[in-house]
Amino acid sequence: MIEFHFATVDNRLGWTEVAECYVEARSIFEYNMGSLYDIGSSYAVSGDGITTCTIWSDHTWEDLGLA
Repeated sequence: MIEFHFATVDNRLGWTEVAECYVEARSIFEYNMGSLYDIGSSYAVSGDGITTCTIWSDHTWEDLGLA
């Protein structure tokens, strides 16, 4: 199970989404973050700076093919 926590400028508490496989996880990530984003060691920021994403699981950005 791959769990993401997203937050936005106007929704700082954010929301959580869960995926069962890498393909589903990547799809969820790209739907919420768009095609342009910056990934750091602990979280990602959308290209427009409005959305952040943190992985809440044992997986890494590299596992998902995002970094």
